[in-house]
Amino acid sequence: MSCAPRWTPRWPRSKALLAALLLAAPALAPRPARAGELDLFPRPNEIFPLLLADPRQIQLSASYYRLDGQNTSDIALGHSWGLTRGRVGTGTPLPWLWEADVEGMAYSRFKVAGGVNEFQTVDFFANLPVTVRRGGVAFKGVLFHESSHLGDDYIRRTGDTGFRYSSEGLRGLASLDVSPVLRLYGGSEWLIHRVPAVGRWTLQAGVELVSPDLGWSAQAPTHLFLAEDLQSHERVAWNVDSHLVCGLRLGFRKNPTRSMRFQLGWFDGHSPYGQFYAQRTHYADVSLVFEL
Repeated sequence: MSCAPRWTPRWPRSKALLAALLLAAPALAPRPARAGELDLFPRPNEIFPLLLADPRQIQLSASYYRLDGQNTSDIALGHSWGLTRGRVGTGTPLPWLWEADVEGMAYSRFKVAGGVNEFQTVDFFANLPVTVRRGGVAFKGVLFHESSHLGDDYIRRTGDTGFRYSSEGLRGLASLDVSPVLRLYGGSEWLIHRVPAVGRWTLQAGVELVSPDLGWSAQAPTHLFLAEDLQSHERVAWNVDSHLVCGLRLGFRKNPTRSMRFQLGWFDGHSPYGQFYAQRTHYADVSLVFEL
């Protein structure tokens, strides 16, 4: 009778762990979202699309124009991040959709002078928007912060150190898709806190016309557009600022919120920059805009 120890087969720990993961994989696999569940990190700007003519819209863009006889460029470095999206009334033909996002942007102006470009001013934006849509009607409410600062190059040249400009407020907008090519919007803004103590209210309205797909590419829908944004600020005695734009919009079928716009514009009103809000100006601009 043998007294040799009984041999028991052993699996290496790595193989045992792999086997456990394979057995558990069906339970761990992601499930498609069911009706009524929240969608995490959705694509932004689907429920309430970007405003085409608002010069302070959160976006990535570059524009060129002549201001006071000088070559000038505006650079916007902004983006929107979708946080969560939900549905209400999923059993109805037209459910309500809602979404919470976060937005940020640096919006700066430069004097273009060939070798050295003069950095003149920059405005910073931080927004917490909530958007709601049912059919062709959409709403957007925003809690926002804005501050404005002069650039070092501008201060060195002029000796003007500017003033403290900072505000927090609430903005509400409503949008109506009158037809597949026509959109109207309007709303107002109220400042909770502001430095300096300027008027609290702003009124805003606009119209957008976007053509059907021109059919130039099967992969990239292409549209012509014409839009105008109107804003009236209490801080400048309700004088109206107007930005009229027209151009070509190149999209992507796999991501309908991502596009590139080439546009021509005409601005007439008070400067959109906080440090120069009291200055009235007008100019024609050409812009390249990326909707991300």
